[in-house]
Amino acid sequence: MFNPFKKTYESDEREMLDFLGKFILFSSLSNDQRALFLPHLHKRTYHQDEVVFLRNDPAHALYFLARGEVVLTLDNKQEVEVITRLDGGSIFGETCILKDKKRFTNAVCVSETATMYVLPQVSIHDIFSSNIKIKVTMLEAVANLYHDVNGQILKTYQKADGFFYMGDVYNTK
Repeated sequence: MFNPFKKTYESDEREMLDFLGKFILFSSLSNDQRALFLPHLHKRTYHQDEVVFLRNDPAHALYFLARGEVVLTLDNKQEVEVITRLDGGSIFGETCILKDKKRFTNAVCVSETATMYVLPQVSIHDIFSSNIKIKVTMLEAVANLYHDVNGQILKTYQKADGFFYMGDVYNTK
């Protein structure tokens, strides 16, 4: 049945709702639920070699990479290991869904420029405080992500007889 009072979205809003819907943290949310995040997204351009965040920084934002390339690295003493390369259509920084956590990796722009949408943690948790269904859905998605990564770590560890590079865990496509 047609509902004349149902919220409609402009084309640019629909485009952003579809963009968010591609990411596991938002894919199980309805358009109306995703729309709550739209006013909090900040478009930002990063330049080559610009740091997005460093390991042990507070996890204060979630990043949606629209265009460009970012590497996640892990520094160990004098060495820096590339864990994974992310390109347009990737999401990273999901640790910010959890309160009072720090980053596990460094994130650095490696393309000439990278366009990202940044969602501050404070905005996420404000939405969580007024909408428990969104909170549960997104926390469940983070739990599934972490479960999958832990499973991949164990598989990689078993194959490597105890010694492996973390990049081997993330680059298993």
